Amino acid sequence: MTKSMPVMLPRGEVFFGRVVANFAAFEFTSSLLARQIQPLPVWVIAVPYNIKKIQQRAFVRVDAALPVQITELVEGEEIADTKVSAVTKDISGGGLQIATSHLWPIGTELMVNVDFPGAGPVLLRSKVMRIQQPQPDRTIFWIGIKFLEINEKDRGNIIKFIFKKQLEQRRKGLE
Repeated sequence: MTKSMPVMLPRGEVFFGRVVANFAAFEFTSSLLARQIQPLPVWVIAVPYNIKKIQQRAFVRVDAALPVQITELVEGEEIADTKVSAVTKDISGGGLQIATSHLWPIGTELMVNVDFPGAGPVLLRSKVMRIQQPQPDRTIFWIGIKFLEINEKDRGNIIKFIFKKQLEQRRKGLE
């Protein structure tokens, strides 16, 4: 396969595909049924099977509902009276996603205080990376936050928490 060159498969050929949708990547197996040129060149494929969600992160992410306190930063300094309480949706060694009614613009720097069971509070300088509004009629936002500064001890505590959470989920048959 060469970049910028079309892939020519015979009809009926089985292939492995990859697609990104709603901030998630999936791999699947399918077969080519037909090719169409108009109005755009496309493949008509059989219903995919063996669909698997792909982890594209440097760190594993797990669902977790933890209380967080967030303060907005301007030029590295906390802004008084901007403290917001929220709850995490998921967390990884590189960031977290929160559910909140407060909306910060993408690129906003934040100080996030997360209280990890068994490890205590961790204070993390962070940045808003993405925003989703899962229900347009409600003012609840899912905000993806990347850790900008984290010491290895805190990252280690977060990763221990994640492994423990994964183990719990596997025992419950959720993963």
